[in-house]
Amino acid sequence: MKTDLAFLRQFGRLFRQNWANYLFLLLGINFMLEAVVIPLLTFLTSRILAAGQIPYVSYTNLGEILIHHPFASLALLLELVLLIGLVYFQFSFLLLGIVNISHGEFTLKTTFKQATQRLTKLNLASLGFLGGYFVLIMPFANLIFKTPLLSKVTIPAFIVDFLLNNPLFACLLGLFYLGIFYLGLRLLLTLPLMIIKQVPTNQAVLTSWNLTKKHNLTTLRRMFIITICVGLVTALGYMVAILLQVAFDNLAAPYNLLTAILLLALLQFWATLSATFVSFLLLQLVLSQAKLTHPTTIKDTGKHRLKLKLTTSILLGLMVASSLVNNYFYLHDNTKAPLRISHRGVDNGNGVQNTLPALAKTTKLHPDFVEMDLHETKDHQFVVMHDENLKNLTGVNKAPHQLTLKQLTKLTARENGHQAKIVSFDDYLAAANKYHQKLLIEIKTTKFDSPKLVTNFLAKYQTTIKQHHHQIHSLDYRVVAQIKKQAPTLFVSYILPYNFAYPNTNANAYSMEESTLNESFIINAYLRHQRVYAWTVNTETDINKALWLNVDGIITDNLSTLDSTIAEFYQHPSYADKMLNYLLILPYDNNIASEASA
Repeated sequence: MKTDLAFLRQFGRLFRQNWANYLFLLLGINFMLEAVVIPLLTFLTSRILAAGQIPYVSYTNLGEILIHHPFASLALLLELVLLIGLVYFQFSFLLLGIVNISHGEFTLKTTFKQATQRLTKLNLASLGFLGGYFVLIMPFANLIFKTPLLSKVTIPAFIVDFLLNNPLFACLLGLFYLGIFYLGLRLLLTLPLMIIKQVPTNQAVLTSWNLTKKHNLTTLRRMFIITICVGLVTALGYMVAILLQVAFDNLAAPYNLLTAILLLALLQFWATLSATFVSFLLLQLVLSQAKLTHPTTIKDTGKHRLKLKLTTSILLGLMVASSLVNNYFYLHDNTKAPLRISHRGVDNGNGVQNTLPALAKTTKLHPDFVEMDLHETKDHQFVVMHDENLKNLTGVNKAPHQLTLKQLTKLTARENGHQAKIVSFDDYLAAANKYHQKLLIEIKTTKFDSPKLVTNFLAKYQTTIKQHHHQIHSLDYRVVAQIKKQAPTLFVSYILPYNFAYPNTNANAYSMEESTLNESFIINAYLRHQRVYAWTVNTETDINKALWLNVDGIITDNLSTLDSTIAEFYQHPSYADKMLNYLLILPYDNNIASEASA
């Protein structure tokens, strides 16, 4: 323990002696990536998709893109290689910069030249390894090797939820995480060895594996100590800022708002310093373990040191100025409540999903929409059902397309301690119209559906849907495109399970999986006059995230929780509450670099 604390003090002194260098290095590269590189990559992706006439990218159409759009596929593949190269360049710049600072030899030009040289020496085999390394290992080493370029490398929440609901899959997922975490620890030194020592990839992997054999517990312990110590100091700063705002909230407007904007900017500045210090310590921990650097008291002197301090101060000043502007828009009152949408027509397990008894109970809560699902039957009718197999709800190992509507409506579904008959869409729609309840109708498709599914659906239901202001959405883009072509006045949303890139479609809205939904997607939708419905948002924390993002609708299994959270959210919380929400709820990094790049 004493050795660990001595390590912390030793590198803490080094940081204080060279604070301008480290802040310029760590903040500058992230700011450049978020403010310049990522927007350029996003623009490049949209241009590639537009040139290939590809309206969207999802796991549902990857095969189609590869087969029918070879040039666009090649361009996207080259962009992926570029992304891997940029991530490698970022870490090269950081690691080489830290080494150069420790030797008193840091300049932007020298470090940039060295990082570029490392990048040019990569071969295809190394790029392939790095691609897998960044996707698999990096999320588990995110505290040390962190990059905004890989912010979308995440498993969507609905997939994790599905796996966790199955005991076997949950165990396998847990073992997978443990295995990857262990690999992350053992291969932690691979990048530093490749970058600083210029060791070939395969040798760097082997060397990292050998060097970390006996030091895993020490590394984990020191990482824990660094995180706890800096975390406590950071939390103390947060507490002081929030308690001050509690007092200032008693001031008359607009002075309470002005103090909140200023204190939140100071809080963000404190968070930035803390995050930078933690990153520095963890990187030094990795480098010292590989014996690639050592603490020194060498400091830059003269004009270069003064110039670097001035440049760093200007960079921080720009970030703070941008933060002040963003804080105004964050702290001002938001009066736009989202649509409340009950997922599968239930509220917190009050019945069997997609059935009439559950609909009757849920409509008493007056949701803006009830989201429900339908499948085409064997006789080309429509049944209200989510699953592609009936076994989970009814015990019958059949798909909806294998049975007629008459056969399906004789089956009893059981869920949440309730049971109810499977219902036809005709009866469900009639009941919703009787209750004056608007529906968000999800059209499920399979490869066994009839070619005229959409045509038959519209011929039978278009007039009623329009008359009662129901809406439609689907995970199958062909359904969305056909409905907009055959019935352009109907409101249709396209369901997106993952935010790869903003789609270019004529859909009225997007039903977006909440875990990869971000502010950029919301802004794009606003500029194109399209709505965004977030799904499936069930916890109070996730609901608050969606509210702060200003989504147009929230699809939830827990309508009661959604209603209480919305009510609390719009009761004009104090500015101190909003500052606390910023720390605990908002779905982005709470630092000035992130704020400035927004």
